[in-house]
Amino acid sequence: MAKKRTLSDLIRDEVQQQSLFDTELYSGGYSPDWTTDVGSCVPKKAVTHEPTHEPTHEPKYTQWVQTYWVSRRGVKHEYYRFCYLKLDGNIGSCVRVHIPGGNTKSDRAKSTKALVEDAIALGNSPQEIIALIAERK
Repeated sequence: MAKKRTLSDLIRDEVQQQSLFDTELYSGGYSPDWTTDVGSCVPKKAVTHEPTHEPTHEPKYTQWVQTYWVSRRGVKHEYYRFCYLKLDGNIGSCVRVHIPGGNTKSDRAKSTKALVEDAIALGNSPQEIIALIAERK
């Protein structure tokens, strides 16, 4: 069994260790192989006026489809709802809209949920998605 090391043993070892790495391996001097081609790191000017990269901003709306449950006479019933944030990043501003068509086992509810998810993927505004849900009632 290994000897238990005390705190003073650990401190003594730390003081005796001069460096983290063996620097003698790198004492050979400068090598031209170590140079970096900085020109390849600088982006070239685009010839066309199209953007050269994808935009990195976050989506305009924060919205999703959620499953929730209601208990009636001790039995849980699951339903879908559309949720979105009125104020970005503020979960307290979450608005929830029930997706009609019955519970999560209903084909009508599943098809409406698929339509809402497609509208979210297309980037439609929450008002447009609420209008789509209202049409399906």
